[in-house]
Amino acid sequence: MVAFVLNHYPLYLLVLLRVVAFVATSPLMSIRLWPAWAKLGLAAFTALWIAPDLTSAHPPDPLADAGRFVDMALRETVTGMWLGLIATAVVAALTIAGQLFDLQIGFASGALLDPVGGQMSGVTGNLLSTLFSLYFLGLNGLDGLVLACMNSYRFVGLGALRLPDGAWSAWARLMDAVMALSVQVCAPLVAALLLTDITFALLSRAVPQMNVFVVGLPAKLFVGLGLFVAVLPGVVDLFGSVFAHLFAQLDESLRWLGG
Repeated sequence: MVAFVLNHYPLYLLVLLRVVAFVATSPLMSIRLWPAWAKLGLAAFTALWIAPDLTSAHPPDPLADAGRFVDMALRETVTGMWLGLIATAVVAALTIAGQLFDLQIGFASGALLDPVGGQMSGVTGNLLSTLFSLYFLGLNGLDGLVLACMNSYRFVGLGALRLPDGAWSAWARLMDAVMALSVQVCAPLVAALLLTDITFALLSRAVPQMNVFVVGLPAKLFVGLGLFVAVLPGVVDLFGSVFAHLFAQLDESLRWLGG
């Protein structure tokens, strides 16, 4: 393997750039809890696995044709980042759903480390992200992401990225789908809490002596947590839809990028 890398180092470097960009932006693999050497090691071994199948590509030598090599390197980096960001955007639907619910129930002020995004998020968003991480790992989702990166060369060749017309509109459609998925997850809970607010608004008009702020917050907390526990099995069932949507979007994006 060392001899292969030395003999085909331009090819290996280009493949490594795509894989590193994918690992740095994809869900779970990009979290800060993973040490940098582990991410680089995963990317290096994955690139070493992919590169021998691409020896017919004949990339330019960076010393002889630096301009063309830099152009191909940028294309490889953008390809890996595009795929990783698509996967991350789909998974972010759960975090958005949890944050919407936290905002309604009053948990938005509390923040915990999100294991998927590596950022601080609310209690419910963190719980949904943790549950989806377990679901994702249980179904070998990381293996699926690595295979998606490997199979990307079937659609987008080495340094052959060509963004078709309408790239930003395609990204906007993906964001629409992500928001629709997040609303689908949290809509029953948010609607129930909205009805609770309306109920207390009517009670405050009927019973002016009642302190709505003192009574309303514990009531919303009780109703919200009770409903969350009640619908949690259904939310876990939706994880399958998120999982399928993630890889469907990756497949669609590869076909779109490959023309």
